[in-house]
Amino acid sequence: MRLFMTAGSPYARIVRIAARELGLAPRITEVPTTLRDPASVVLPYSPLGRVPVLEADDGLALGDTRTICEYLDRLHVGPRFVPNGGPDLWQERAFEAFAIGLLDGFIAYGRELGRPEDKRSPAIFDGEVNRARRCLDHLEARAGTLPRTLTFGPVTLACALAYLDRLPTGSDWRAGRPGLAEWFASMTAAPSFAATAPPPPKA
Repeated sequence: MRLFMTAGSPYARIVRIAARELGLAPRITEVPTTLRDPASVVLPYSPLGRVPVLEADDGLALGDTRTICEYLDRLHVGPRFVPNGGPDLWQERAFEAFAIGLLDGFIAYGRELGRPEDKRSPAIFDGEVNRARRCLDHLEARAGTLPRTLTFGPVTLACALAYLDRLPTGSDWRAGRPGLAEWFASMTAAPSFAATAPPPPKA
């Protein structure tokens, strides 16, 4: 199998962590690619030009982070990366949806932050800042009960916070949120997080 990815993509990082937690990393060749590039190596497999994309052994190309993780779950015997049953199923689904939504918001914030200040949309920028603060405060209030399993929801949340860390002043999210900061540190201490850490952001 081949995984088209970029080192800085938090969505691809979720899949890369899943592959390691499921013991499937040796079966997957990671293919670094470029985005917004008409010559990108991922385009023959997905005209969307986004990552991650997994090319399965039979040639099937799978996009979407969650879909890829569910596919990988079917290739091993043991606990699932995307839980699929049990009494807490809907609580897990609700947490997963929240984590993905938060990551999507951080990505939108990062894109606006990368634009020249006079080109930013104040409505988008201020809206995402307020959303991030609101959600981070929500998580801090529940830090003591946040799940610490290396499964889809908690890993997605940790990857979202790691992405926020890479944005200018992004690490300020820890201020006044010691419980969430401790949760994040405990999650990212796992070897699969260290193995998928992106390079430092360019100055």
